[in-house]
Amino acid sequence: MTIRIVTKLTDNRFLNIKQVVDPSKGVRGYQFAERAGTDSVAFICYDKESREILLNKELKPPVDEFILGAFRGSIDKDKSFEQIVIGEVREEAGFIVGEEDVKFLGKVMVSTQMNQFCHLYVVTIDKKTQREREPENAVEALATTEWVNYLEVGKIARLEDWKPLAILYKAIGLGLLPKQR
Repeated sequence: MTIRIVTKLTDNRFLNIKQVVDPSKGVRGYQFAERAGTDSVAFICYDKESREILLNKELKPPVDEFILGAFRGSIDKDKSFEQIVIGEVREEAGFIVGEEDVKFLGKVMVSTQMNQFCHLYVVTIDKKTQREREPENAVEALATTEWVNYLEVGKIARLEDWKPLAILYKAIGLGLLPKQR
């Protein structure tokens, strides 16, 4: 068994860089980012009647671009992941849903260089019941939504986020969404 030493290179409130060192080899290991609060949720909304999914087009300040992808939310330790998804569906997509509409698909690592996992969900909605979104900040207020036939998602050239594809793959594999005809 190798003894590893993890050294904290920065000291910030929400995000820090750490380095792994293997003293037996006398060399530095790799560096990774550690995010406070750690995990997040990502989801898509699915309308059974139209067989469409609702995607989010939101400004991502780190790249200064609007990115088409899954809806996302940060974890609040006082709420279950499902409660967080329900709140985000209302805020970002404009639907009122219950826990029976929210299906957990599994979790995936956000990046090989982060300590964060993303918990994936598909939320069943009725497209005709969409209401006004309730954004909780300026970035969410700038966001727009886009309906897409879920069988065509892999062909969207402007889809810059991998999470909708992972959600669809898992939802189809678990039998929560029908396979392509």
